[in-house]
Amino acid sequence: SINVDVSPLHFEIMRLLKEDGTLHITEIGGRLQLARAQMTHLIDKLVELEMVERQADSADRRVTNIVLADKGNAFLEEHGGNIWKATQEFVSSLTDEELADLSASLERLRDILSRLQ
Repeated sequence: SINVDVSPLHFEIMRLLKEDGTLHITEIGGRLQLARAQMTHLIDKLVELEMVERQADSADRRVTNIVLADKGNAFLEEHGGNIWKATQEFVSSLTDEELADLSASLERLRDILSRLQ
């Protein structure tokens, strides 16, 4: 059993890597709409936890890619289903109005966070 403290953003980064394989840090940041400084901090934590690894790009050694490590893959296998199920249960319990409010709030939060960088 892998018990580590990862945030929802850490989880989302690992999920993206599992789905798409190796990604450049700016590509991950673009998909999550996060600034490079914030991405670097998030990736540093995942590297420290041995969930992801940095790898030099084979075509351009100046470029560093991020890849899901074995421990990160095992973590997703163990916890991913539980997180997805809990999220589905929460969202399915909301009314249409609550879903619209949640969506608008998340968009506002994303806009605010993007200005903090």
